[in-house]
Amino acid sequence: MKAMLYADWMNLRRSMKAMVIAIVVIALASIVSGNGLSFVPAMLFMLSLMVPAMLMSSDYAYGWDKLSLSLPVSRSDVVSSKFAISLLVNLTVVALGMICIAGMNAFGGDAMAEDMMGMLACEAVGLALMGIEFVLVLRFGPDRGRYLLLAVVWVPIIVLTVVKKHPAFNKLVQAVGGMDSWPVGQLAAFFGGLVIVGAIVYAVCWRIGVGIYRKREL
Repeated sequence: MKAMLYADWMNLRRSMKAMVIAIVVIALASIVSGNGLSFVPAMLFMLSLMVPAMLMSSDYAYGWDKLSLSLPVSRSDVVSSKFAISLLVNLTVVALGMICIAGMNAFGGDAMAEDMMGMLACEAVGLALMGIEFVLVLRFGPDRGRYLLLAVVWVPIIVLTVVKKHPAFNKLVQAVGGMDSWPVGQLAAFFGGLVIVGAIVYAVCWRIGVGIYRKREL
């Protein structure tokens, strides 16, 4: 397992510089334009989807996906390593984002609670989509997997757009809008619960991914 973690980390390092540069550019642009830390949740969401795609695409591009099946390592370790590396990067970004939010709000900001809730919401969605992305790529390959992931993201958005005039949709909008009056503790519990749900989805997808990889032929 350690060898697989090291191999995946070395593979990911090739793209880390580009990711760091992108983060710095987005951060500076957001601060200069006066938007403050509004970029942080979106950055977390995008990075959550970038890491699995980069790991799996590199494997397919260099033939590592086939070579790893012939190595004296378990197939569970091969899949678990990629899930672990992606989760580690995700949690590191979350921690840095929260430190950034706390630091900026300590110098005159007044939207710390709102920024933190946005961070938790994006983390919940990011965890779930990371797991789904892994399953789709393992099952259908990186190219078709990406298209299917786009469907997973956009189909609900399109459906909501179509049914936005339905009374049930109006009730949902009112419920979300009413959350502004919730106490901070209640909001934290709600969004924390969403993160737990996202983590459960991620764990379930890991088990599914291991099952798919075990059935793959040499």
